[in-house]
Amino acid sequence: MEIRKGMKQRLAMCMLLVFMPMCIFSQKHMMFMGIPIDGDAASFYQKLINKGFIKEEANLPNAFCMMGKFYDEDANIQVDYDPRNRIVYSVTVYIVKNSFAAVYPIQRDILKAIEDKYRYEKKLIDQQLYKYDYYIYDGLDPVGLIQTFIVDSRTVPSTRSAMLSLSYVDIENYLNYENQKREDV
Repeated sequence: MEIRKGMKQRLAMCMLLVFMPMCIFSQKHMMFMGIPIDGDAASFYQKLINKGFIKEEANLPNAFCMMGKFYDEDANIQVDYDPRNRIVYSVTVYIVKNSFAAVYPIQRDILKAIEDKYRYEKKLIDQQLYKYDYYIYDGLDPVGLIQTFIVDSRTVPSTRSAMLSLSYVDIENYLNYENQKREDV
């Protein structure tokens, strides 16, 4: 009986040692520059300030805008949050260059970095816009969505420059935001 009890304890300890790292390193929320897309907008804002971003004067309802460096490029970012609880649910990066030829290599390099970093499922949404959706997983659980596309004079004739848009969306917080809106209806 004592041998059996000792084996059960060792088996339980082994199981704990195997599963504990998965729990510790399990990503619950999508990340942007190492910052979880979660929590209060003021806290997220301060973390971006600490990363070197500066506030832009123009803000949108339920969002704030900043400027700084992303992937070693000058960028503008928009952080969206739920107006009721001020929980952040997405961050969109905008990189503007003078032409498609200048912005396309940046998108290509960022997509390669995404593919190297995350476990994902990729979907080509619109070939003309170079629009891709990456569904990001933590184990079997979806945690985020990264959407990217390019707009330039080929797609919008009045445009004189080219813009890369890259959105990081936290699935849990976005669904909470959408569900709260549906309760109003």
